Amino acid sequence: MSRRSNIAAINELSASERVFTTAQAERLGVSRDALAKACASGSLVRIAHGAYRIAGVPPTELDELIAVWKLTKPALFFHERASRELWDGIAVAGHTAASILGIGDFYLSPYRLVAPRRMRSNALSATFATRCVEREDVSFSEGLPVTRPERMLVDLVLDDEDPSLVADALEGAREGGLDVARLEWLVGSEFGRKKVGVATRLLLGEGAGDAV
Repeated sequence: MSRRSNIAAINELSASERVFTTAQAERLGVSRDALAKACASGSLVRIAHGAYRIAGVPPTELDELIAVWKLTKPALFFHERASRELWDGIAVAGHTAASILGIGDFYLSPYRLVAPRRMRSNALSATFATRCVEREDVSFSEGLPVTRPERMLVDLVLDDEDPSLVADALEGAREGGLDVARLEWLVGSEFGRKKVGVATRLLLGEGAGDAV
């Protein structure tokens, strides 16, 4: 592929993906050597091993997190992973989701994600919990799949976050229009019988529901 073609393909990737992977670039015919040369010349910035952005694009606080997520399925483009048909269950969750959604008082990192099977990241700033998250409990925001407030609250409890912080997040989620019915269903499906009462009180308020 010619240098001009490489530049055109990289620009296309930047426009559609913002942060893109080596595997995505290879799908458009851009070789690893071409990416290495672009980094050496200063036209590309390597965010993580196998993930890049164009140097002229201003960085954001989500770039590293986007790279972590994309590298879990590096060959697929964003529009492919966002489709309901190809949903793979890998999403931003817990306190990281709360931070992105602006709910409660949580830090963005260390990044918390969930996946339907055991998964690790080369990024020391990211951890994965093994959980099954339905596509309906995720919205795609800022180039990422982020758990919706109802699922996010459940994951905060599963992650043993401070109950006072969970309570604050619950209040913030209610102000934004919480789907209580969905939250009740998630509590029932995610917690064992011995814990569902505690989870219900944390997420729905003292005395809520008839769970034991």
